[in-house]
Amino acid sequence: MSRLGDFFLIRPAAWRSLAHPEVSDAARRAARGGDDDDAPASIAEFVRQWALRRLVDAYGYPDAWLAERLTIDGPLAALTNASGRPFLLLEACPLGAAQGALDDAERRLHAALASTPSATLGLVTDGRRTRILRRRIGPDDFEYIPDLPAFDRELATRSPLGRAPGDLQPLSPTYERLLFELHSTMRDVDGLHDDEALDELAKVLYAKIFDERASLAAGDGAALRFQVAGASSPAEAASSLRALYEDARERAGDERSRGVFKAPLRLSDAALFRVTERLQGFSLVDSQTDLKGRAFQRVLAPAIRAGMGQFFTPDPIVELAVEIIQPRASERILDPFCGSGHFLTRCSSYVRAHQGEGARPELHGIEKSERMVRIATTDALLLGDGHARIRNTDALLSLENYPELLALAGEGAAEPALFDVVVTNPPFGSVLRPEALGAIGRFELARGRRSLPLEVLGLERSLQFLRPGGRLAIVLPEGILKNKNMRFVRRWLEGVAELKAIITLPEDAFAPFGAMVRTCLVVLRKVEAGAAPTADARCLLAELDNLGYDATGRPRPGGEVASAAAAFHAEVGW
Repeated sequence: MSRLGDFFLIRPAAWRSLAHPEVSDAARRAARGGDDDDAPASIAEFVRQWALRRLVDAYGYPDAWLAERLTIDGPLAALTNASGRPFLLLEACPLGAAQGALDDAERRLHAALASTPSATLGLVTDGRRTRILRRRIGPDDFEYIPDLPAFDRELATRSPLGRAPGDLQPLSPTYERLLFELHSTMRDVDGLHDDEALDELAKVLYAKIFDERASLAAGDGAALRFQVAGASSPAEAASSLRALYEDARERAGDERSRGVFKAPLRLSDAALFRVTERLQGFSLVDSQTDLKGRAFQRVLAPAIRAGMGQFFTPDPIVELAVEIIQPRASERILDPFCGSGHFLTRCSSYVRAHQGEGARPELHGIEKSERMVRIATTDALLLGDGHARIRNTDALLSLENYPELLALAGEGAAEPALFDVVVTNPPFGSVLRPEALGAIGRFELARGRRSLPLEVLGLERSLQFLRPGGRLAIVLPEGILKNKNMRFVRRWLEGVAELKAIITLPEDAFAPFGAMVRTCLVVLRKVEAGAAPTADARCLLAELDNLGYDATGRPRPGGEVASAAAAFHAEVGW
């Protein structure tokens, strides 16, 4: 039973918010009923005022706090967080209302909670029967709980964190496991799968970075919102974090890549409170870039391996591709099938390592999965590449579906912006049939064919996006380069690109991620339209036996990635 207890009458003269029109109107109606003891039976305001009094007497909410945080809208009252967003909704019925009236009130409360992202707690009562609801992960997922949280005086009086020296500390090697621990908390408290928890972690980090940047932009003394201090309860603290996340995604809603943060935070109050309390004292903006990247990768790799293996390219393969391509800060770089964005962030790290910390290439990505775009965007933000443009769309559509890329190419351009570098690992293993081929763009390799492997179209689209003279590193199934039925692909390739390297990867390269397809890294330079590739061009043919990990993903000494990249530049080069 809740601490509300049994109903008792509070005369209108002692009501709260008497200046509110709805409360004052109810007081006038009660006055017309005189001192009739039946008056409360027909006026729900008596019940609401009793419940509000009990929040003070039984739950410890201070009078002054309640006066500041209470809002009233018809039969619905709300307690708000420090930013004015509701975290607890209260629906009152007339004393001893009929069962149907109480059920209707509960349905209204359900609808109000479902449409209020910041609120998770609701109470409906007729003074004799009380139901307390908690919204769970989904907007229409509710459960009954025994009571409301009491006012937490220790939490409410904590000293707030700001940008003063000592308030926030950068991540250090000691705390490199912090993001992994936060991911584990989300998974354990809310029962999320690894990939779901990773998605929620991306949203939390997005809000944290937004808050730190907003505080820095506001100047000295600006308050931080990503903290729990000052909240009346963990529920209010979680509500404040949801409000911060809403503000962050609305502020960036006009940016195509940030628009994927339109999905709401799905964490429970308990999980969000614990994660915020653990993370609030650290500064992500002030932390070393490489350390933040390693901390996120510690979460990213096992989570993707567990739930989204089709999107993941092992780090040694990414390293090999980037070391061969040698990206530069002056270049425009694209991954049209970017998944978690690891090729892009590795390109950025390479440029910083070779051209200075301030050097940044122009990064672009395309990815169909909204969840993966959130993850890729978060990874880029942590690495200081918040300008990376990652689009949530299909890379195989007609080219006019990429207006931003057309805009980059200049006004009146008939083709998309052409890139200096494309590095990618297109999905393979799927065969597109006529219905799928009819829904995508025009491809020369698809002409006259009723089916085609997706990776073949991925190869052609990568070259379509590349400027003449541009460099491509792409992971492909070995069959494209060996099988007879793929001869048409090889003949087409001879007319559009110069083959620079074919590096066969170990058979178990993707085994830790659930695939046993023999693959290669193919390196190409696109030629001018109508021009034939140089007849005597050199090409590196290599076969790697050791990428630095075994079939289970455990480290294995003697990796050959560095030597393969060195061999390319010594024997072929650009």
